Amino acid sequence: MSKILPGLSRARIIFYGLMIFSSIGCSPQNLEETVSMPRKIEIHANQSAKELLKLGGDQVKVINRPPGVNFYSIDWPRSSLGTVQIRSGAHVVEIPSVLGVAGSDDPNFAEENIINWQIYAGISDQELMNHDEARQRFFAILQSLRNAGWVRAVRVSEPRLKGREALHYLQTRALVYSLDPDYVLSLKEWMSLEDRTTWSFYCDHAYLDISITRDPSRNDLAKPGAYFVEYSLRSENERWRAVVGPAKRVNWKAELPAALSAQQRLRALAEDELKKNHIPIDEAYRDPPVPRLGP
Repeated sequence: MSKILPGLSRARIIFYGLMIFSSIGCSPQNLEETVSMPRKIEIHANQSAKELLKLGGDQVKVINRPPGVNFYSIDWPRSSLGTVQIRSGAHVVEIPSVLGVAGSDDPNFAEENIINWQIYAGISDQELMNHDEARQRFFAILQSLRNAGWVRAVRVSEPRLKGREALHYLQTRALVYSLDPDYVLSLKEWMSLEDRTTWSFYCDHAYLDISITRDPSRNDLAKPGAYFVEYSLRSENERWRAVVGPAKRVNWKAELPAALSAQQRLRALAEDELKKNHIPIDEAYRDPPVPRLGP
């Protein structure tokens, strides 16, 4: 599941979801006066505030919250959605139909700059669309990520499954599991997805989770639906800090080897059980590299 930034971003998820699902307009003071704001902005993991402010200018809102965490955000009006370019090394991919983007740093790792990004978007600029068109547009977005060099990332504690087996595992055995981006769901499978079903990626020291949610009041296949997409971009170090948990994150490098061993054991147990049930394991899958843990 994509990570949610505390407090500020949880409220933003509700706000942007309501904008898409209920077509709630934004007040003139909040958004409609920002028609001169840049329609496109580039972000990346470990981006400096200086670079972001140079790109976004006065449209970047900055809020400082205890204990010294800085939050950076840009909002676009529903009538004029933005585009966010995600850069990872030499790879760039464009995210369309963006309502807002929010990032945060951590004073404990100030040298890493902005380590978390959340992007809130629709599938297209249309508020409502045919469910099958939404399915095709969403998988086109996933394919654009694959074309830009992003590869699937599976948690170290989770079994390595692909295709229909990954979907079945999520729907019958797990509360959270990253689906295979190379497996295009059928319309029936698409309509069976739970809220915030997630696909996870890795590319050049950055991680990206993409979660899809459908307006629960618009599930009729014969009528148009509305969809909300969350993109969660994290730096490499931040992703591995999540493995050790919040209580140990400050000393994550010392704690990570033991945490990894424990999670690898969980994966082995899960895969052994699946093999007993004749469910194939994706033996070709390789985990993203672990960052250098030395001083």
